[in-house]
Amino acid sequence: MKKGMAVILAAVTALSLTACGGSGSAGNTQNDTQSQSSESGTGASSSGNTDMVVAMGADIDTLHPSDYSTTAELTVLNQLYDTMMYMNPDGEHDPEPRLAESYEVSEDGKTYTFHLREDATFHDGTPVTAKDAVFSLNLYKDSQYQNSQVTGLASAEAVDDHTVVCHLDNPYSPFLLGACSVHIASEAYYEKSADDFVNKPVGSGPYKFTGRSKGSSVTLEAYDGYYRGEAAIKKVTFEVIPDQSTMAIAIQTGEVDFAEIDSASLPQLKADKNVTIAEIPTSSFSYVCMNLDKAPFDDVRVRQALNYAINRENLVQICYDGEATVNSNLCSANRFGYSEEQPKYEYDPEKAKSLLAEAGITTPYQLGEMLVAEKYSNLATVIQNDLKAVGLETTISVKEFNSYIGDLTSGSYTISALNMTLEGDTQMMEMAFASDYIGTANNARYSDAEMDALFDKTRVSNDKEERAELFNQIFTKAQEEAIYVPLANPLTLFAYNSSLKCPEIPYEAVYYIYDFAW
Repeated sequence: MKKGMAVILAAVTALSLTACGGSGSAGNTQNDTQSQSSESGTGASSSGNTDMVVAMGADIDTLHPSDYSTTAELTVLNQLYDTMMYMNPDGEHDPEPRLAESYEVSEDGKTYTFHLREDATFHDGTPVTAKDAVFSLNLYKDSQYQNSQVTGLASAEAVDDHTVVCHLDNPYSPFLLGACSVHIASEAYYEKSADDFVNKPVGSGPYKFTGRSKGSSVTLEAYDGYYRGEAAIKKVTFEVIPDQSTMAIAIQTGEVDFAEIDSASLPQLKADKNVTIAEIPTSSFSYVCMNLDKAPFDDVRVRQALNYAINRENLVQICYDGEATVNSNLCSANRFGYSEEQPKYEYDPEKAKSLLAEAGITTPYQLGEMLVAEKYSNLATVIQNDLKAVGLETTISVKEFNSYIGDLTSGSYTISALNMTLEGDTQMMEMAFASDYIGTANNARYSDAEMDALFDKTRVSNDKEERAELFNQIFTKAQEEAIYVPLANPLTLFAYNSSLKCPEIPYEAVYYIYDFAW
């Protein structure tokens, strides 16, 4: 099952990553964590406005609850469907019951029992049952795109109408986190019409589907039978606006109430008193990737030299308009397992030159091509200039995105620069480091038995302190061996009408319109 966690990363990276000059959006196929207030909608404003328009940068291709592959699709689905568990936005990121009222975990960590609430219904009025939960878990298990959400699940059974038992092959500590992402769908509705199941979804969440105009919009309406109370925002329209300039103007004119924006639009929107900006940390990271199968990157001193050669502060200003956090660690500071004690790389070109000399590199030295997708060309240019300053020459080769991803994952490159999102439990980071993921997300093609063994231990441990120490060992080792050249964690930026009451959007920038009100 481990390999399945990464099979779709290359296919969806284009939609979850961002170019230099824009802010990063939360990724879409990697354990998109949920967070939602337990309170019901707070009601419309005195003006009587109960509608909301949300801008999307790209259209959706599907509304299948488990076979989605983009952030836009996930955002819409999160309004239509509920999950058994949800991610508490209190900063601890601990899963808590949602459609499940309670749960138990067996002593051996291999059996999870969920007790579903009895007052939840689908949008057609039929009750949400344990059979529907089992059906949904199996949808995810069989999904080409989202099977990582139920990693380790061997089988699920409905003991009675409201009790679900999940059997795992082995203990897997992030299993509850994955349960936060499993949309609970109606088995009966699927059996009635598999086509309608995808194109006219009947969900279990606070909003019901009312229509879609392909390439233009998706409309939702508050479900008056929702067990937590009817939402304050009664109608939601997701409008497709690919052009960032057009989107920014629409926010200012009031045609759009809420949108994820590019950092280039920030000065214009910050100057408007009627617009509020939210800057949300995520685990997304920009980085330089070196092919460790090729010289000179098979020498740790060369890799360390590159880490010292990059002026990250300057890069963040040029490429992200300052809307990113400098970080030389692939693990973001907000993520479980990060420690300030883990080695860091500061900008030190003289140290870089010294390490290159130790490695026998005579400068100027030709590194060859830096392969990038067009959206990363500016990022590559900044990196190219920093490397040249320490005597490393490289030419930039730009490819169409899908072709680029093919070369990256097959190892047909020497050095590259890009952004990536591996969100969810820190276990997901093994996709960047473990041998099993060479050819998918382990783009450095790094293989080390000790690193693999450490990730095997974090996977089965249910002891939080033990896992923290294991991750500390993992990221200390990754830093010491300079497996990658991490650069920064881009922020996700939202702009919205200042009259809109928005809760604090939590880490990873997953939001729920049920919590909004005028």
